[in-house]
Amino acid sequence: MSAWWSDTAGYPTGTTPAWLLAASPHSETTLSIVANTGVGIVVLAACLAATDAFPYFRRLAAPVIAVGTMSLTAYVFHIVGIHVLGIEELPGAPLHVLFAFVVAVTAFATLWSRFFARGPLEWLLGQATRVAERVR
Repeated sequence: MSAWWSDTAGYPTGTTPAWLLAASPHSETTLSIVANTGVGIVVLAACLAATDAFPYFRRLAAPVIAVGTMSLTAYVFHIVGIHVLGIEELPGAPLHVLFAFVVAVTAFATLWSRFFARGPLEWLLGQATRVAERVR
């Protein structure tokens, strides 16, 4: 069995666990998950180090940081936008629709974060779970 299969070729067949050692892209195997997690951690650490070391970079990254502080709101905004626009078919809408989503959520998050510490859905979730503080 070849370890270099892809999504287009399908999943490996057979009863051997050796396919779990494949590290091809999007293979959803052990090595693929470990490698993707490692890359994510390195990118996150590099971004945190850059924003700590260079204050100008932090100001430049402020819109991205704003979206990150209200990710639940951004995800829900995206899902509602897909429903409103009637995007149901894959591969989905053209690239300009994705660009419009990115610009809209970034503009909203940047503006919102100037006045509030949390996103609207993050605040609502915080209020809904506040009762848990009293549970012993």
